[in-house]
Amino acid sequence: MRRLNTIFLRKLGQKAVLWANDLLFASGFKNASNILKQPGRRILVYHGLDIRGEKSLNARFLSAKRFQSQLAFLSGHAQIVSLEDYFQERFDAQKFTVALSFDDGYQNNLEWALPILEQYQAPATFFLTAAAQCGEEWLWTDFLDVATLAAPKSIAIGTQVFYKKKWRHTQFFEDQQGRTLAQIARQNPGIFVSNMITAFQNVGAWQDAGVDDLYWKLLNPSQIRRLAKSPLVSVGVHGQTHADLSVLPHAQACAELANTQRYLSELTGKPIHQVAYPFGAYTPHLLDFAEKIGLNQQYIIDFQNPADAQDTRLRARMGINPYISEANQWRALRDGRY
Repeated sequence: MRRLNTIFLRKLGQKAVLWANDLLFASGFKNASNILKQPGRRILVYHGLDIRGEKSLNARFLSAKRFQSQLAFLSGHAQIVSLEDYFQERFDAQKFTVALSFDDGYQNNLEWALPILEQYQAPATFFLTAAAQCGEEWLWTDFLDVATLAAPKSIAIGTQVFYKKKWRHTQFFEDQQGRTLAQIARQNPGIFVSNMITAFQNVGAWQDAGVDDLYWKLLNPSQIRRLAKSPLVSVGVHGQTHADLSVLPHAQACAELANTQRYLSELTGKPIHQVAYPFGAYTPHLLDFAEKIGLNQQYIIDFQNPADAQDTRLRARMGINPYISEANQWRALRDGRY
């Protein structure tokens, strides 16, 4: 109980800081234009874009309008460089520097993100899976988000029963021990994920969700080629099936990296030397294998061990928070934390 109270108080304190800052920015006591005045550097992670910035599915998507607003601000108050230049430190270190990246490889990236990048001449790296090579139109994470909308209040997967809950605008399933279905699926790729998909399909949840397919549909091979042709775009590896590579058997994880690198290189006609690990999860042996096959620029979210911050192959990235104001987003970008 004491731990829960501590977590609640910490979150309440964080919200209070956000509200106070919004008030100060709105009243003119603080100027958002000054937030990125000092030198700094950060890699931003985006996922999908949609029209409304739908929050009932997940916390990863932004509206195309908000993405455009963010690029307008960043292009006017920071230098936006390619991930390659960021990694090689080919930029003015006296300015705040931002590199842009997209994970997962949705068709909406081509439909909405690329035109906005072209409008501001902002380079970006798209980390793609090889799911399309396996005949998949979706990633299991997006399948779960979409199917949850139309699913009943409980669903059985094998002998386990999961119950629908809600946090903010987003619905999700968890078991009686409070473990989310997404967490369990991440730790049990393969058969469990396959059974999960079948269970939702059997109750009609996927079919009845009625979500625009531009939300979840992955880039097909011809679309990947179109995306990669842009001089603003570079392509990197994001696993083959969006499995957590740190929980797969090492040989299987290595095969996912190598197969995806080969697939993307053949599609784009370009060498692929960048990798972003799904969920930011990695192992020391996987870092070594990735380097061995030429994936020598490796991107994560958080360093798993303090010593990893000194690993010259690794760079940390920062996700976008769709629940806060843009002024607070830039404040978090400056500080490197929410």
